[in-house]
Amino acid sequence: MAPISHAPGHEPGTPHGIDPAGVEARSELARWVSGAGVFPTDRDTLIGRAQEQGAPDTVLGTLRSLPERTYTNIADVAETLGYGKEETGQG
Repeated sequence: MAPISHAPGHEPGTPHGIDPAGVEARSELARWVSGAGVFPTDRDTLIGRAQEQGAPDTVLGTLRSLPERTYTNIADVAETLGYGKEETGQG
């Protein structure tokens, strides 16, 4: 049986509007900053949360590059970092 082929950018688990690298980057970021009651939050709180969780320097550097403002969720952070924006098909 031949393997199933998917159009680039539409691999399983890849939402429209985000490429596979963006999904992976967003997932890695969420691993270090997500948790109950984290959002909405600001950049410094995200950095502090990541430090508490033992995030690697690459993640901390990425968070430090964020503009100072309030972020509503991890998707908001990911979009600001250029990881793409999930398209829901609504609107």
